Amino acid sequence: MRPYMIALAGAALALSGAACGQSPGLPERLQRLAGSGNAEASYHLGMLYNNGVGVPQDPRRAFAHFRAAAEGGDPLGAYKLGCYYAGQFGSVAVPPDDAQALRWKLVAARAGYSLAQLDVAIHYARRDRWAEALPWFTAAARQGEAQALYNLSVLYREGRGTRRSPPRAWATFRLSQLLSRGHLTANAGQALAEMWNAMNAAERAEARRIEASFVTGPTPLTRRAMSGLERAEQLAAAR
Repeated sequence: MRPYMIALAGAALALSGAACGQSPGLPERLQRLAGSGNAEASYHLGMLYNNGVGVPQDPRRAFAHFRAAAEGGDPLGAYKLGCYYAGQFGSVAVPPDDAQALRWKLVAARAGYSLAQLDVAIHYARRDRWAEALPWFTAAARQGEAQALYNLSVLYREGRGTRRSPPRAWATFRLSQLLSRGHLTANAGQALAEMWNAMNAAERAEARRIEASFVTGPTPLTRRAMSGLERAEQLAAAR
């Protein structure tokens, strides 16, 4: 079986939504809400400037809105603030700062955002702090983040930050492949077969039990992030 490697690429950026379908005046309506202290509106306004949706792309203005959102208590704003400190757009808006990136991403991770949980886990994994990475990989994996599931399978297979667990390694690896691709590739199928054949009957039963119950689905905060532009429109229309 080919050795596993931890996937350490950063999490994909959360988008506020595509430009298509945006109602007229959304930036102005969000600006009015943000000006009245609505932290979520500041986050969505930041995403518009972050992605150039309905307004010119402007990382500096986006960063300012994300800071306002984060300081106002919006965890998705905190995540994006952490992304900027982690080097999104280089140093255009703010000099990279690992400590600040972790600080703000932890706010969103603790609030339940799956991408923040994955990013925090990767932060610790890059520093070989496996015991600290494990719970965050687990939290993101339970929401169905395929990269977190794959990395979790490595930790359980190699005993990094926890005891080795062939059933958990098999179940999380299988789930990572099914959720990321929708099917098992030939290589993944072969690897899973080798892992399966190395387990005894009790371990195989445990592996199936874990597979059936491990992923519980996205949290409300993750669902809010996924709704993107639709959520921004709803927020602006309700005020």
